[in-house]
Amino acid sequence: MRFFAALLSLTLISGCVSNRAIQTVQPDDYSKSCETLQYELTQLGATFEDAKDDSGVTAKNVGLALVFWPGIIVNEVRANKNQDSISNRVTHLSSLYNQKCLSQQGE
Repeated sequence: MRFFAALLSLTLISGCVSNRAIQTVQPDDYSKSCETLQYELTQLGATFEDAKDDSGVTAKNVGLALVFWPGIIVNEVRANKNQDSISNRVTHLSSLYNQKCLSQQGE
């Protein structure tokens, strides 16, 4: 019985979407070079796709449906928060890039 409880706990923990929320504004944002901003925006695009893959019908959600169906709701909420935080960060960095880098190109 203890083995089953331990296995169930391990399944629930491993089946949950990780919290990959990103802080929108970071302290060094305003001192980043145009190249660094461009690189980070590219990386955030890949991170957003990974976060998007955690939502919807996934192996994690199907597994949770079999064992602990409320876990699906938790996974969806967390996946949406992760996507929103990444999207907000992209918006912030894009704005910085536009102000800093595009204005330099016009000069």
